[in-house]
Amino acid sequence: MPKKGEWPEKRELVIGTVTRVNPYSAFISLEEYPGKEGMIHISEVAGKWVRDIRDFVKTGKKVVALVMNVDKEKNHIALSLKRVRRYDAEEKMREYKRDLKAEKMLKLVAKKLSMSPSEAQEKIEKNLEEIFGELFKAFQMSLTAPGYDLIIKKGIPENWAKEIKAVAEEQMELKEIEIKGIIELKCFKPDGIEIIKKVLKDAEDKYSIRIKYISAPNYSLSFKTKDAKLGEKRLKEAADEMIKNIKPLGGEGSFKVE
Repeated sequence: MPKKGEWPEKRELVIGTVTRVNPYSAFISLEEYPGKEGMIHISEVAGKWVRDIRDFVKTGKKVVALVMNVDKEKNHIALSLKRVRRYDAEEKMREYKRDLKAEKMLKLVAKKLSMSPSEAQEKIEKNLEEIFGELFKAFQMSLTAPGYDLIIKKGIPENWAKEIKAVAEEQMELKEIEIKGIIELKCFKPDGIEIIKKVLKDAEDKYSIRIKYISAPNYSLSFKTKDAKLGEKRLKEAADEMIKNIKPLGGEGSFKVE
């Protein structure tokens, strides 16, 4: 997965595979910069004294390193392991895996549309990255109604959008999210509490939402879904119906999405 630039930038985090290890250095083949190799001096391997560099880096191991210096004339890239925080390394690795998966899905889309990989990168990838900032996110968002609509709205042909969504459905699973809201219900009749309970129970059963008591007169509504827009719509419909049903019974209500 080559980046746009030929060389990495100073202070950039890069991913590479250890190709060889010497007593005082290790050499890393940079995954995102084909043909480029970086070097980690033993002093940049760990934040403590290193007796044997092979205790920290082994041939074939994939690592996340920080670019300390780039000398294009000498074709030399100096890297550091000890200056990479664990959280940053984990996040970089997750980003790398997302990019790999996204590139794989793009190739499948290209095949379905009878495009060459380079043509798909030029006509599809660049446009999706402009819309969503990241190719993986574009595939992810294509599984939601708002994301799919946005792809078409931004000028991607509908037949392309359908294939993007189809590949996403085959290759990835959208995580379920929980949409929450708070409804306020009041009833001023002597049996107001029982009326509220019935209104809540009827909506819970009809809309398959979860309702929990917070403190009178507030109740939380929640609905798990893979489509945020659908979840918000479901909660609003349930809340609107509860408010509508309680008014003739001497009550009132209001609702807001959290």
